[in-house]
Amino acid sequence: MSVEDIDIDIDTDEVLNLEQEQYQIGYQEGVEESAKQQYLEGKQFGYQTGFQRFLIVGYIKGLIEEWEGHIDNYSDSKSVLSNHLQQLKSYVDNISVNNDETSVAQFELQLKKARNKLRVICQLVKESWKINNLDTLVEQVVGSMQVSENVDEMW
Repeated sequence: MSVEDIDIDIDTDEVLNLEQEQYQIGYQEGVEESAKQQYLEGKQFGYQTGFQRFLIVGYIKGLIEEWEGHIDNYSDSKSVLSNHLQQLKSYVDNISVNNDETSVAQFELQLKKARNKLRVICQLVKESWKINNLDTLVEQVVGSMQVSENVDEMW
């Protein structure tokens, strides 16, 4: 039997394409893994941002409950304080937990109104210390808060 009698049927293009095929498989796996990682990172970022934002809302609700529970201690400004507390409560209660663009803009507007009202109430009851270091407290608990406004003017 000679070399001429052996029929080797190898498609060389197929062998050369093997490298390209493996490259495409690896590339596709990389794209899928990257998409999974981005999804998880986005989810974690969303949880962190939500926690950061609503920590302040929870703190404000706690202050409202405390002041309402001790409103008789502020007898000289009881009716004025009650009115301000109701306004503050309405600002906080109108904050949506949705994450669409309109809700986020509404959140920032309502929180800005709540912060301003909170400053007025703290001056009225002479308890400004309750909000003086709030930004520092929030940063210690959850890290830097992401806001779309000037952080120096928060409180």
